[in-house]
Amino acid sequence: MRLLTRCSMKCRAELKPVLHTDAVLRALSLGGASTGVGTRGIHFVPGPASEEEQERVPPSRGWYPAAYARLLRLAGSLQGVDLVDGDLRDAATGSLVTDVHAVARVEQFDALAGEFAATRRGPPLKTTALSSLTKVCDVLGVSAQRRKNVRLTVCPQVTQQLVWRGALEEVLRDLRADMGALEPPSPAIRMAEQIASACASFLSETADAATSSSPSWMRPTPYRRPSHAPPPAKTWQEVLDMFTDLGKSLATDERLAGQAQKVEAMKEGLYQIRDIIVERDIAFKEARHQDCLVQRNLSKNLGHSSRGLYTLLLFYLYGTVRDIEVHIGKCLSGKEGKNVTIHAVKFLVDGDELTVRSGIKQLSRALHVFSFVWEAANTDTGTNNDIVVKKGEGAKGVLKLQGHLWGLGVEEKTVTYRGDVFKVHQIKLP
Repeated sequence: MRLLTRCSMKCRAELKPVLHTDAVLRALSLGGASTGVGTRGIHFVPGPASEEEQERVPPSRGWYPAAYARLLRLAGSLQGVDLVDGDLRDAATGSLVTDVHAVARVEQFDALAGEFAATRRGPPLKTTALSSLTKVCDVLGVSAQRRKNVRLTVCPQVTQQLVWRGALEEVLRDLRADMGALEPPSPAIRMAEQIASACASFLSETADAATSSSPSWMRPTPYRRPSHAPPPAKTWQEVLDMFTDLGKSLATDERLAGQAQKVEAMKEGLYQIRDIIVERDIAFKEARHQDCLVQRNLSKNLGHSSRGLYTLLLFYLYGTVRDIEVHIGKCLSGKEGKNVTIHAVKFLVDGDELTVRSGIKQLSRALHVFSFVWEAANTDTGTNNDIVVKKGEGAKGVLKLQGHLWGLGVEEKTVTYRGDVFKVHQIKLP
């Protein structure tokens, strides 16, 4: 009993200042309630929920003449170059341009041209690099449930042996072309050139068994069998090792950052099939079995956000592996915003007809990717039982695609290319 009394007295002595402060605060709160003066609280001003909710403040009227003059100067200094899918390239040869100042001028040109495009009261534009199915679905507003449909539809088509091997070869082909345009090449780039050449040779040597129209069992047997032992079986692990070393060499040069990302993207798939054998002289059934293993492993393990899976889709659709970068604007309409209108915009430094056609082709690839993913998201694969459609609501909205090109001195017109409508606008003073 004495112990409890001592503890109680000790605790009361320690808590006395706290109890006194609490009593004072209670008195102030009661007094404030009676006199109309309350305690001071902290008020947080709610900000915009997203970037689209921020109201755009247009420039003043006098800003446009100075900006237009700046656009003319920038266009004059950028003659002969074009921004293709995020990379600055020579308009005539397609070779990579690594001038840092030229890249900065192109970015400034796009920013100023975007202000002139905003005078037409279109949707707000945002520079978007379409580098994965996740980013494409984010633009379209595809729900998490229907993204499963996209993956189940895309994977069986793009993970075939021919598509996989062709995408690898195209990545190496683009990389070797861009490395050849670098002046001067660093020791790491020279090493990367040797690795890329060795990897291309490996794919070329093993291409016969995988892509030949006449399998080994249909070819005539030689009169005399070779006396030497057959070479050891090769696996995709060798390509994975070469791509790993290739990525390390490219990481030392910022001029090839985009190509280094593409190498890393293909490593995702190589890691999944690293144990599969690539034989050059095997029976038809065994070759078919190897192809099925490649397709099954890639389809099973490449996720929705995989850059490698998206690279395979680009090669499957267009025969190219370069990511698409455009300015995107989006409008929603209909019940619950199901109807989506996508505006793909490109700003042209040069206004000649050849540049306009090139810009239309770039925008066409972006619009067709949106269309392909939209159809895949709304296709019933037979395995998506978890998708529930409410009564009276359609599962599929309406997707409208528009392409817009803005340039100095271009002729304003409307062009239809592969079923899509492209509008060419002239940048001029409002």
